[in-house]
Amino acid sequence: MAGSTTIWRGARLALLLPAIACTTIDPGSDFVVPQEVFDANYYYCHVEPKFIGAKKCGPGEASDNGSCHFSSSVSGMSLLDHPAIDCGGGDRPLDMTSTAGAAQSNFQAVSFEMSHVYMTAPLFVRPSNGANHPRVVFSATDAVVNQLLSTWASK
Repeated sequence: MAGSTTIWRGARLALLLPAIACTTIDPGSDFVVPQEVFDANYYYCHVEPKFIGAKKCGPGEASDNGSCHFSSSVSGMSLLDHPAIDCGGGDRPLDMTSTAGAAQSNFQAVSFEMSHVYMTAPLFVRPSNGANHPRVVFSATDAVVNQLLSTWASK
């Protein structure tokens, strides 16, 4: 009887050993990290004018010496200057063709820096505490920025 118990324990251990020993999974050659998708209309009508534009993320302040996100010398979140998108005070651009080109490029660049957990997103973290960013652009407690990014993160 003792011998059969030992055999069963050994058999169970043999079955569990591969599961315990395997610590990684090969994702294969076609592995792609899915990009998080955010509402473009909300970006054009709210985030870009009230955050990106209002905080001068593109041109920067006079003391920034032109080294902000409109500059080709800035790596990461490269932005292009373009006319403001007219949303007529609503949540959707009045002319969807106005979102092509530079506006769409900016949406993609900013979305890449955003996360559904917005308080951990580089778009929030870097300019609010100066981490890997030349200056503090806004306070992490800025109610307007928090509301904009919180809402965008949920869309």
